[in-house]
Amino acid sequence: MDFDKVTLHCKLDEILKKHNNMSVNKLSEEIGHRRTTIMELLHNTNMDKKKISASLIVKLCVYFDITPNDLFEIRRVD
Repeated sequence: MDFDKVTLHCKLDEILKKHNNMSVNKLSEEIGHRRTTIMELLHNTNMDKKKISASLIVKLCVYFDITPNDLFEIRRVD
């Protein structure tokens, strides 16, 4: 398998839309995490180099009552 042809994709944008277009600022305040990190996940910025803390994943999953599989997916890169 060519691992350079796949990437981790965060579906936070879709999740926020399902929650009445919740703002990044509100989410940041609610879960107590940096707004810039949430923005990077929202826009999938540098996902191939990003280190996402387990605590942030837990916060997002608990807050939205979802699983990590609901939050992330593996996508092929062309």
